Amino acid sequence: MTVKSLAIIGTGVMGMGIAQIAAQAGIQVLLFDAKAGAAAQGRQSLQTTLEKLAAKGKFTDEQLQSTLSNLTVIEEIAKIAEVDVVIEAIIENLEIKQQLFKQLESIVPAETILATNTSSLAVTAIASNCQHPERVAGFHFFNPVPLMKIVEVIPGLSTKSSVVETLTDLAKRMGHLGVVAKDTPGFIVNHGGRAYGTEALKILGEGIASFEDIDRILREGAGFRMGPFELL
Repeated sequence: MTVKSLAIIGTGVMGMGIAQIAAQAGIQVLLFDAKAGAAAQGRQSLQTTLEKLAAKGKFTDEQLQSTLSNLTVIEEIAKIAEVDVVIEAIIENLEIKQQLFKQLESIVPAETILATNTSSLAVTAIASNCQHPERVAGFHFFNPVPLMKIVEVIPGLSTKSSVVETLTDLAKRMGHLGVVAKDTPGFIVNHGGRAYGTEALKILGEGIASFEDIDRILREGAGFRMGPFELL
């Protein structure tokens, strides 16, 4: 499937980050949030950020206007009915996500891909109440989305391979690297990240080095953008 349009459900930091890179890639993006006014506020905040970047020469005025024209706020979730992909970026609560996906299935046709930006919940569990779990997959971005160029594509037990391929291709269109991960706790990055933080705390606790030195060594020596204590 060539994705021409998508909907973002949840317009917080993660949702708007995904919306930004999708809109920059020329994809029509619908923005919905259950909280009244939140989607409009998210779009306005993003517009302000993009205008500042354009003023610094990061975008041309034409690119700025094109990106903004691809972002549409909707007040009723039923208006997502015609999109190719829906990306959920709401609270990390399994029951609430399950309820949302059941609602989404009542709105969109069977071929629409339903993706979750969950960072650690099982994709299979999120899809468990769906009539078509084969079109549900994880699509996990990292904050800040425009700068963190990796996205985990996580198939559940029933997810079709074509869904994984479509999301991997979509990630590439948006300037990111799609990495297929198994549906296990923490997937790849957060699984490894747990050790990153806990081992750093152990080194500090044993008095081997100060937290400033640990951060500096991992930034300058190992190439991490942030040290473990900066991240914490």
